[in-house]
Amino acid sequence: MTQSIGPAGGVLESADGALRIEVPAGALADEQIVSIQPISNHAHGKIGGAFRLGPEGVSFAVPVRLSFRFTPEQILGTAAPLLRVVSQDRDGFWELHEDLQLDAEAKTVSVDIQHFSDWSLMSGVQLSPQSATVKPGETVSLSVVVCERVQPDDLLTPLIAQCQPSTVIRNLARNWSVNGSSGGNASVGTVSVQEDRAALYTAPATAPQSNPVAVSAEYAELQGELVMLVANIRVQSGLCTPASPGAPCLFNLAEFNGQALPYEGLPRETWENPETITSGRLSLSDFDGDGAGTWSLRHVWVESKPSGDLEQFMQLAGDFTSESMGRLNFTVLGGGAFTGTLQQNTVTIEDYPLTTKNVSVPARLQFREN
Repeated sequence: MTQSIGPAGGVLESADGALRIEVPAGALADEQIVSIQPISNHAHGKIGGAFRLGPEGVSFAVPVRLSFRFTPEQILGTAAPLLRVVSQDRDGFWELHEDLQLDAEAKTVSVDIQHFSDWSLMSGVQLSPQSATVKPGETVSLSVVVCERVQPDDLLTPLIAQCQPSTVIRNLARNWSVNGSSGGNASVGTVSVQEDRAALYTAPATAPQSNPVAVSAEYAELQGELVMLVANIRVQSGLCTPASPGAPCLFNLAEFNGQALPYEGLPRETWENPETITSGRLSLSDFDGDGAGTWSLRHVWVESKPSGDLEQFMQLAGDFTSESMGRLNFTVLGGGAFTGTLQQNTVTIEDYPLTTKNVSVPARLQFREN
């Protein structure tokens, strides 16, 4: 996204609405092409996407405001008061910006900045995993991941270094509970701290009526305020929960290569008609509840021809198996294989062998349950 902004000021938002730049009047001496480019996020403790802001090297007479918008799903495992903003310098280090304005109701974090570079939202404390799917009686090990804060002598701004599981979990997170019950119980599962390195959640013997369950702990900020860290754990006998007994689980295609549908970025030669991915459906049949069965996947695209749009589809099928933590292994009838994960009623497939009239490419697909 780009926009010409001059001395009068202006506003620019990313295409997904996750980042907003507000340039006040008087910040720029002359017209500049201000840009927001989504990039791969390599920030420590990253939350959501990262953005490259331009033009690089431009100076502001008064600070420019960045506002990051977050969703409840993005901060699962952490908490809004723990969110921070980081920017990457030319040496690749991530600088921490702590003078923020949090609007919990609007779900935004804002910071006033003096330069454009690569920027991201992050949290220095997170439960890991934030979500998981287990069978009755299985366990999940939960760690508290903490990002190291470093203050070099030659810098005014602190840096965020590596993030790793804490080895003193008892000092960081206390009062572990499941669905608000201290330590949990036989109906929803139990949780206990194991040797200061992790908390172990043990699923109940049968799937609970309330699913997923919330495994939580209290974390004390540096200012002394208590915030709740929550991980959602789904307990289910089979791989998923069908709409009716004996029916397959159905998931609709929501994202293609990280972008919401319709997806228009398929490669093509200049003489080929443009193609747009418009929809798709994944069916998983796990009739005996052992986490294995058959699958089929249908994707639909529209070919834009001079004579009009032509809708077409392709369907593959095969067998699948599942492992712990929601990992899926797919084999394709006729040959081929790929992998995926099932978390929070969302199936993410890596390197799916997608074929249209023009192309055959590996694709990252994300499906959400009906």
